Amino acid sequence: MRLWLVLCGVLALGTGEGAAQSWGDGAPETPRFGVCLPGAMAEFEGAVRGPGYGADWEIGAMNAHWVQHCGYLAMGICEVSTGAMDCQRRLRAAFEARGAQMRALLPEPEAVGGGALAPLYERVWALAHGQDAGDSCAGWDARRALWCESFQAALKFEEAVHAWQVARLMGVLGPLDWAVLSDLDAAQ
Repeated sequence: MRLWLVLCGVLALGTGEGAAQSWGDGAPETPRFGVCLPGAMAEFEGAVRGPGYGADWEIGAMNAHWVQHCGYLAMGICEVSTGAMDCQRRLRAAFEARGAQMRALLPEPEAVGGGALAPLYERVWALAHGQDAGDSCAGWDARRALWCESFQAALKFEEAVHAWQVARLMGVLGPLDWAVLSDLDAAQ
């Protein structure tokens, strides 16, 4: 038991306060965002490059909800950590930064040309760049409001990823390095 405590102390010193998604010291069995999202996006790239891609490829095979899923796991890790509030604040800031980075990559709808997916791209681009209808987290206590704000930031990141996926299917944008885009420490 003593060895375990010493080892945990050494690991804590080695990772420091700012280590990505080891911010949450709990839920060690839960995949961190930096593992979860790259794996999910590799599946998307495999589908794009695999047989059946093209005219008969089903748009339903595209799944941007992995951003939300992986983000939700990250939020759960924060929630069971000893510094839950600070972890959620840092997570929200990282999601906001990654969402802004993704939006900056997206070309204007007019620049992508025509094609069957052009109307869809225009809609998801607008969604990714849109304003919220209001404060979705109003009326909650501080802890729940912070959790809600983290979730809203993950959703905005997801919307930008969805627009990128449509642009990728259109051949307008190439693949991205999801290991880099999943590094939440580097986002801040």
